[in-house]
Amino acid sequence: ASPTVALGLELRRAIDNHYREDWPVGRYVERLSTTPHLLDKAVRAVFGQTVKDMVLERRLLEAKRLLRFTIRPVEDIGREVGFEDPAYFSRFFRKRAGLSPTGWRVQNAEASGAG
Repeated sequence: ASPTVALGLELRRAIDNHYREDWPVGRYVERLSTTPHLLDKAVRAVFGQTVKDMVLERRLLEAKRLLRFTIRPVEDIGREVGFEDPAYFSRFFRKRAGLSPTGWRVQNAEASGAG
């Protein structure tokens, strides 16, 4: 793979390992021994996103998984994916998923139960 693709994939691995810790972008830059410019360029080329968006998407994906497959309270799930403030987690989730975490859970529980 090209250095650009390799860097993009390294970032994705780093995000998978650390998205719960709410690292700033600079921490990923340090972790991957690169520069902000090179990392941003690689991520945009490989995934068509910014580093920050990749982190947020990963956190959203995990939140959806936990909402769908566990009965844990929404605020526990928010904490698990890196949001200490339940209200902030709910705003984040609604903005990205179009529904509140509770509403999303209800809608998706019905979808999986109906099949």
